[in-house]
Amino acid sequence: MDALLAAGLWLGATYLRFQSDRPINPITNYYWSLLFVVCWWWLTNAFMDLYSRPLEIAPLKQGKDLVKASCLFGMGMMSFGYLTKETLDPGRSIVLLVCALNPVLLFTSRAWVRWIEVFLRKKGYGRVRTLLVGGGPLAERTWDRLTKRTLREHQVVGVLKSAENAETNASFVPQNLVGSLSQLPNILDHGGIDLVVFAEEKMAQSEVLNLIAGFPNHHHVHYRIACDDMSTVMINRSAGVEEIDGVPVIHLGAAAPHLGYEFVKRTLDVAFVLLLAPFALLPLLVSVPPIRMKSGASALFWQKRIGLRGKEFWMVKLRTMRPDADEYDDSPKEPGDPRVLGWLGAWLRRTSLDEIPQLWNVLKGDMTLVGPRPEMPHLAENYEPWQWRRVMVKPGVTGLWQILGRKNLPLQANLEYDFYYIQNRSLLLDLVILIRTIPVVLFGKGAY
Repeated sequence: MDALLAAGLWLGATYLRFQSDRPINPITNYYWSLLFVVCWWWLTNAFMDLYSRPLEIAPLKQGKDLVKASCLFGMGMMSFGYLTKETLDPGRSIVLLVCALNPVLLFTSRAWVRWIEVFLRKKGYGRVRTLLVGGGPLAERTWDRLTKRTLREHQVVGVLKSAENAETNASFVPQNLVGSLSQLPNILDHGGIDLVVFAEEKMAQSEVLNLIAGFPNHHHVHYRIACDDMSTVMINRSAGVEEIDGVPVIHLGAAAPHLGYEFVKRTLDVAFVLLLAPFALLPLLVSVPPIRMKSGASALFWQKRIGLRGKEFWMVKLRTMRPDADEYDDSPKEPGDPRVLGWLGAWLRRTSLDEIPQLWNVLKGDMTLVGPRPEMPHLAENYEPWQWRRVMVKPGVTGLWQILGRKNLPLQANLEYDFYYIQNRSLLLDLVILIRTIPVVLFGKGAY
């Protein structure tokens, strides 16, 4: 639909321009420009998350995303018109008309699709087959939201009690839908479930994540965690907190990236490394001599880390700690750590220049640009089952928790961010993380 709207708008504006008496360019110029218009329309919408279908999307959030997409589209179109003035020269009148009508068509098309979705759901089509886990007040409120106060997007097919002897209020849950949590593996194996919502106050988030990690073969199933604890909501708000009619839920995807994701990701990794190599060489050449003089040891620091599927590899960094410091001790958590190599080591850590040699690990294939940070072996030994999901993907130079909290968050929260990334990884999410890494590095947020 967006391709047709973009093409129709551009060709319509071109037709109006051709009706004027002023001299105009060859029609082929506008056909070549059409390719950019359609692709840029797609990219801006994708970047602003207009192609995701979050359940019960809030109209206000979608409205804000539409406005952002329209602004980004307009800036790109004006830049395109300026840069191609001497070649394609689409003309300001056409570009301005397309930019002005872009938000109108975006809002109209999304409203039309939404109206069709609501109409079909009222007829019983397109609902998400949902399983609710929990039996207390939070589960009762979540059931009420899922079944009564929404557009009825959810078809709740059952409620599983978190404990065999837990009481379930018959006034809000039909007893024929009630089961126990021990039945969850068999229900998922049987198929037909699209979403599992955990809404039990007595279950810790780590328990829920351990359960999810135990279902690696159900890639089509999405998971959500309803929560009353505002600290949990605040920690996770930047990663994946949504709402089901007022009940905050942490959204975990289905851990199934798009077809060809790994191949494209590896290709982009190699391309980015080769592109960045000339710019990375200069800071390396400048940093190595003073590091060697100040430390009296090699400027490159090699450390054993855990990689894909638990395989160990040697990660390389610039040396920022004194040679006599325990290389597997915890990283500095605050400024002024005596183990750091003076002002030079602190500066390298704050600017993240010490991470530049890891481009070599990316080129070798041990690491990727975006992913969970590689863990030290002795820390990985104490992982819970859900935390081992981190080693099911390649470790990265940067990741989700680096841009959202870095060392300002506790280790537990960092691992939860990694879990969220693994469940929702995509090329678009990788691109967003790479872009948002730039200001974090420039301002040294959370780096000591």
